[in-house]
Amino acid sequence: MKRKAEIALRTVTAVVGGYALAAGTAAALALALPAVQDRSEAVLTATMAGLLPCVLTVVMVFAAASALRALAWTAGLTAAAWAAVSLLTSMTGIGS
Repeated sequence: MKRKAEIALRTVTAVVGGYALAAGTAAALALALPAVQDRSEAVLTATMAGLLPCVLTVVMVFAAASALRALAWTAGLTAAAWAAVSLLTSMTGIGS
């Protein structure tokens, strides 16, 4: 892959993948945390904690050996986060 195309793929993966992973993580935590916190506090905690995967995704994408490997890791982690959201939604009945 040419250098400019690889940098462009990494940038798109970091921005879009980081956002999708952060949203999935925040949604999963917002569904899981009301078991131990009030709902409003759980949503606030989940939103703040959801920023961490976004930042870590950017670091991981540019540290990966190849752009395609970074894309695969980001897609896999994002799919896992949204699968957790789906599972928690069906278990709690919230949002259905």
